[in-house]
Order: sequence, then C-alpha cells, then structure tokens
Amino acid sequence: MSNGARRFVYGALGGAIGAACMTVLRMAAHRRGVIDKTVSQAAEEWLVERLDLQSARQEPALHHLLDQLLHLGYGATLGLGYAALHRGRPGGRISLGALYGVGTWFFGSWGLLPALGAKRPPWRKGLGSNAVDLGAHALFGAVTALVSSEMAAQTNHRRTSDEARYRSRTG
Repeated sequence: MSNGARRFVYGALGGAIGAACMTVLRMAAHRRGVIDKTVSQAAEEWLVERLDLQSARQEPALHHLLDQLLHLGYGATLGLGYAALHRGRPGGRISLGALYGVGTWFFGSWGLLPALGAKRPPWRKGLGSNAVDLGAHALFGAVTALVSSEMAAQTNHRRTSDEARYRSRTG
C-alpha cells in the first residue's frame, strides 16, 4: 500500500474513533442534563424525517443505531480531511488535531447542519450546549491526530508468532 493510501486509512480510522469519543462526552453531558440531544441524534432525526423511514420512527434502538452509523461515517470522512491536510508530517501533534476539530465544529455546527435545518445554529443555543459541542469537536480532532499518528508509527504491526505475541506488553 502506498504511503498516501496508508495515511488516508489511518485518518479515516482516527476520525471514526474520534467520533466515538465525542459520543462518550455527549452522553455524559446528556446524563448531567446539559444537553437534550446529541448533534448526531438531531441530524439522524432530520434525515429519517426527510427519507420517510417509517420503521425507524418508532424504535429508539434504531434511532441510536442510525445516528451512530451516520456519526462514525461523518467522523471517518472528516478524518480523511485531516489526513489530506496533515500530509504525513511526523509527530501528529495533538494540539493541531484539536484545532482541526474546532475547524470541523465551525464547518458542521455553524454552517452545514443549520443550513440544512437539522439543528439550531450556535448563536441560538445556550452556553452549556455550545461548550459541549465545541469540546466534543476539539476532542474529536485530538483523538483523530493521536490515533492516526500512532497507527502510522506502528510499523512493526505484523503477523507474529504465538510466543512473541504472548511476551508482548499488551494493554
């Protein structure tokens, strides 16, 4: 596989994992009563309504499945964007990843989703929900940078013997 293709694989994986971490932060904020819905839940509800998916309208578990599939896919796509911008520079600085995450917040939460009518824009939301949204996106970018750069650094991740695997420090 070429270095460029490898970089995009790692970026997509990092982005999907970063999106999953956003969900953890947002679920904690929901539990604390800071938000009513996650952004991916609002986007999924908007999409289900437009596609007139009757079966998904009634079952909460299907809503959660669809919103997470959409969110992980969106995160992987934004991870590709990170990989394109990062261009394989060594180090994958987490602070630059967090800045990328803030940029994705501006793109999605200030632009795309309000333009579609899927959710309110930040200037029409409260401080708490904006803080959760911004923090989740900064976390997304930091995780995307960390995961993609660490995967790229693991050049020895290959098939090993049972003995070598057993002796590895695995955590």
